[in-house]
Amino acid sequence: MHVETKKLLDFLAADGAKFSIPLFQRPYSWEQWQCEIFWNDIERSAHENKSHFFGAVFYRKDCIDEETTLSLIDGQQRTLTSLLLLAALAERVDAANFADTDLNSAYITQTYLRSNGGIKVQPSKCDEAEFLRALNADKSQQSIDSEDSAEQRHNAIANKTFFAVKMAAADFDPLSFWKGLNSFEVVVVELEDGDNAQSIFESFNSKGVPLVAADMARNYLLLAESEEEQKRLYVNYWEPIQGLFGDDPGSLRLNNALRAWTVIRCKTPKAKNDSESFNDFKQYFVNEYDGTSEDLMEELLSFCIVWAENYRYHAVKKYRSSNWAKIGRKTLVSDRPLAPSSQQSRDFYSQHYGIEVKGE
Repeated sequence: MHVETKKLLDFLAADGAKFSIPLFQRPYSWEQWQCEIFWNDIERSAHENKSHFFGAVFYRKDCIDEETTLSLIDGQQRTLTSLLLLAALAERVDAANFADTDLNSAYITQTYLRSNGGIKVQPSKCDEAEFLRALNADKSQQSIDSEDSAEQRHNAIANKTFFAVKMAAADFDPLSFWKGLNSFEVVVVELEDGDNAQSIFESFNSKGVPLVAADMARNYLLLAESEEEQKRLYVNYWEPIQGLFGDDPGSLRLNNALRAWTVIRCKTPKAKNDSESFNDFKQYFVNEYDGTSEDLMEELLSFCIVWAENYRYHAVKKYRSSNWAKIGRKTLVSDRPLAPSSQQSRDFYSQHYGIEVKGE
């Protein structure tokens, strides 16, 4: 791997490349308190005229359809937040008419927010619409309704609004702020063929929201695959797994399901709580399991269907509990025929889980 220290703004310029967020990455999750720390660090750096270390960014460079993309393995939260900050700053300096200086809206937009005529970043699927809106790429949704509370907005919209409000203050000095932002430095790590991306991902403790067991398990299963295979496995298995638990802050229910599955599958589970279950999961995959990632994800999806039924307090007899065991030893009821599924239950799974259950 290639490692160097860069100014944050030089990294974000990226010589015309586009940032991409792999499908296995968690959604954008920075909250206002983290943005406030970011803001205060910029102002402090400007006042003290000192450089500020902003963490590390890990990426893999790809070339897709003759366009260079930097696939962010770690550091996506800080990178995306920095782009939101720059989008707010572009609007602020445009309103202040700084056209006669090096700091103007056109420069910020073309250098940091656009690449080859399009938006600078390709967010994950769940964040795409709101980032297009926040970065003013979706012209039909540029306005942010003032009556919407920050709690009702996607974090991208709320955080950009936070920055915009701070910049609207009478004592805000764009040139001083720009000076502070120029003092931010990042360690940039470009992963090359042969680098163990998963090992690096696990060992690096980035500034921001810590990963939970479900995040780590997802990344472990998908990170080593090609981009095309990542997309197929994510869409076919992990996306439905997440969808089973609906609104699940912190992946609490999914973490609980993962722990329950590892307790059943591992010969000697050691996890005392959900946050430790990834270690059991990894040890099982490395030392006990000899199948494919797809087989394991297929079983985990089937198991989570049954787990979600109980979590949602459904009468299990009313719905079709699948025989979830696909690998290793079978369930206690594997020799029994599955309960026939009614049209009502099939409609329920299709509507809430996006899963088609065949009738019998």
